[in-house]
Amino acid sequence: MSWERPDPDPAGFLAWSVPLVRFAGIRFRVHFTFLAYAALVLLMAAFGPPGGTPLLGIASNVTAIAALFVVVLVREAARALVVRAAGGSADEVILWPLGSLRGIDPAPGARAALLAAAPGPAASLVLLAVVGIPLGLATGEWAAVAVPDPLDASWLSNPHPAWMEVLWITQWTGVQVFLIALLPLVPLDGGRVVTAIAMRSRGEFDAPRVTATFSLVASGVLGIVAMVRVYPTLLSVAIACAGFAAVQLWRLRAGDSVAVSARPEWMPPRDDDDREERERAERERTARAAEERAVDAVLEKIAREGADRLTDAERATLARATERRRGDRR
Repeated sequence: MSWERPDPDPAGFLAWSVPLVRFAGIRFRVHFTFLAYAALVLLMAAFGPPGGTPLLGIASNVTAIAALFVVVLVREAARALVVRAAGGSADEVILWPLGSLRGIDPAPGARAALLAAAPGPAASLVLLAVVGIPLGLATGEWAAVAVPDPLDASWLSNPHPAWMEVLWITQWTGVQVFLIALLPLVPLDGGRVVTAIAMRSRGEFDAPRVTATFSLVASGVLGIVAMVRVYPTLLSVAIACAGFAAVQLWRLRAGDSVAVSARPEWMPPRDDDDREERERAERERTARAAEERAVDAVLEKIAREGADRLTDAERATLARATERRRGDRR
């Protein structure tokens, strides 16, 4: 197990993670916030005041944390596979307690961004059905057990078989993740929908700034509601999403500063209304990034299996990239 921080900039803490598992050629890593959250919950359960956590006892909280790992991993694995099949990239996914912080990059366009939001809720619904139907059949309590109240864990106050409690905690955790992820905040599923809407209305160039600004404001509103209604979980989500949005805005502004400082003095300032030119540049940048990812994958295959194992399509990818780079040198 080793910590990694690939990014050299101060916001690189978004990449601090440890390896978890490799599935279908995708490396999944756990962000330090996931581990910190798990440690905090266990410390509160062991040494905190009664009622400090919704679940009572170390065993119940350990089960809830394990269930959260499983739910998040299944949701993001489904998202990564769908995004990759649709032309995006998902080589190394970093997980936090409510999904993926980075590593799943949809193909260009609002439709691809919207598609990337769908697998998470869809996977959650499948998990809820797989776990909830046996619970409902075993107990006959569909409303309180098969579909538990995400704010109430009092069902566990009465004794039940251990297997039933494990399934109920998994279902209770899955309902919480499903509902919270629908909030219109980055980097949640709802935030991906907001990104798709912003792409369609403002273009791909302005969409990240619009989405991050909206998420920052919405997080503030959610935080106020959570404090007034005393919902500590929602308050934590609001703080985390506000921090993520603030980091996005910081990076965008830093990029603008670099771009402005690099312009010659004789060059007139760019017209902000010239959106078509900016979108064209963004499409070109996205296409080059996709080409570089494809070339990296081919080079990894050569190192792993040898050049003689390349397909015609992979050879064509290398040829196109080589020709383009020769043209850039001229």
